[in-house]
Amino acid sequence: MLLFALLGICFALKANNKTNDTLATKYSVEQIIIIGNKVTKRSVILRELTFKECELTDTLSLKSRIKQSELNLMNTGLFNFSSIYYVMDQEQILVYIMLTERWYIWPVPILEIPDRNPNIWLQKKDIGRLNYGVFVDWKNFRGRKETVQLLLRFGYAERYGLAYNIPNIGKKQRSGIALSYIYSRNHEIGYKSINNVLLFYKDENQYSRQEQSARLRYTYRKGIFNSHSIELRYNQVWVSDTIVRLAPQYTFNGKNNLEYFSLNYFFAKDHRDYKPYPLKGWIYTIDITQSGFSLLKDEDLNLFKVESGFRLFNHLGKRWYSGYGLNGKWSSTSAQPYYLQRGLGYSLDYIRGYEYYVMDGSDFLLFKSNIKYQLLKPNAIDFNYFKNDRFDKIHYALYTTAFFDAGYVKDKLYFTENAMNNQWQYSYGLGLDIVTYYDMIFRVEVARNKLKQLGLFFHFYAPI
Repeated sequence: MLLFALLGICFALKANNKTNDTLATKYSVEQIIIIGNKVTKRSVILRELTFKECELTDTLSLKSRIKQSELNLMNTGLFNFSSIYYVMDQEQILVYIMLTERWYIWPVPILEIPDRNPNIWLQKKDIGRLNYGVFVDWKNFRGRKETVQLLLRFGYAERYGLAYNIPNIGKKQRSGIALSYIYSRNHEIGYKSINNVLLFYKDENQYSRQEQSARLRYTYRKGIFNSHSIELRYNQVWVSDTIVRLAPQYTFNGKNNLEYFSLNYFFAKDHRDYKPYPLKGWIYTIDITQSGFSLLKDEDLNLFKVESGFRLFNHLGKRWYSGYGLNGKWSSTSAQPYYLQRGLGYSLDYIRGYEYYVMDGSDFLLFKSNIKYQLLKPNAIDFNYFKNDRFDKIHYALYTTAFFDAGYVKDKLYFTENAMNNQWQYSYGLGLDIVTYYDMIFRVEVARNKLKQLGLFFHFYAPI
């Protein structure tokens, strides 16, 4: 019995050493074979990998890098599914990348709500406050991850634009360049806030505001996770005499016209697993803008602002996840045009439960937090109907959430008529998130704010 026991230990140690030797042995990535890239160029795919051909690696490290590479490919927005496998042959490794490309040319009919969020529109349900038109979005143009966009939008908020983005220039594909031009005009605009509710003025006979901007952006992305951009912008806004009379601070100079150049620098360090709806990882961003350089005749604007944010996502165990976000903005002066100032309640910078309100001001701090439970794990349905793998497979997942948000807006101009400014505001509640086809997200939430108001709200993007 002692002899059998000793022999068993010896065999176990030998097997363990053999396994460790296999994990530690360096193998050469002999070839990377890509399957499914009918449009996307090979170089675009290789740019997202954390390993390359002829590189020496051990299998343990390769498994980790393959997992990250799959996430990188999905975060390009070019593929519905990506899977990477490897086969060992003596001291060599063959890597197979299996891809399902998305449909890249979308002439999308526009029928959209122009308000800050859908809950504002649902208060009135005014059909006249809708936008319509067509948006042509050609992603992965020429198979090089380039984007061509054409916007023709009519209705409540007219907007016309053209943009061309080349993200990968040069042999190392680290630099990119983008050009865009946008012209918009509105009969009705929000011109000030009272009791933290945005007031609107509408002129049926003429446009209350007309805007145009031209932009030139240079991007630099050396590795996988860090990206930089520098953007030069020309901006012009014209408002009617009535707007100047109702809100002289709208352009701040009391004139109908505000024309200026601006220079913007943006940096992001992004380690999120899935950008549209992250569950693990983190992202840090900083956004710096100088508006006004006294280059134009009436360019009397001089505004410097910095906005920065950090978001962290954790897997707590089993089906539990958490997310936290901290975002803030600082401006060099509170004496800035109302047209340019943005506190809380605009775009993604809002406190849940305050969807009907705005908090105007020059500076703000915003904290968001989530704890979520995965009711339905990410899964895919194969319909076998369209006979095209770009459309046949639909993925979906379902999460229930509990959240707490808090924010503060610093304001020296509008606080006498807006009691929420210069005070901490907070909310908490429960929600349900649906994540599905082509990065589409639908959220329904019940929130209670500091004012003890309880509401049901809808959104179409990730909460943090």
